Amino acid sequence: MSCPLYEDFTRMCVTEFKELVNVYNYDFCDSEDGYKTCPFYRIINKKVTVCEHNLSCRNHFPLENITMEKLTEITIKYCFSKNKINCARYKLIKAEKEVPDHLLADGSMLKIEVKE
Repeated sequence: MSCPLYEDFTRMCVTEFKELVNVYNYDFCDSEDGYKTCPFYRIINKKVTVCEHNLSCRNHFPLENITMEKLTEITIKYCFSKNKINCARYKLIKAEKEVPDHLLADGSMLKIEVKE
């Protein structure tokens, strides 16, 4: 079964998350029940309580440098749970410090790919 947000050959999640157009491979959309773990599906369908800084992180986070599997792992562990207080990005935001765009919730940094 494919994701219910895939209607009339249009992925409805792309209307809310425009940055997905160029970076998302849509593997979760077509896999058997895989869409249920997709962070975008879960946010749109209010299946989770999302960290109040989600929009800020989303607007300053390069999705093109992270796999969907890693993004799902991070959102489940930090963004959609009370564990958000252990998120490296959350801690910097609360301390009113600058948050590097490539900083992951677990404190590691995304690899930056230089495109020629």
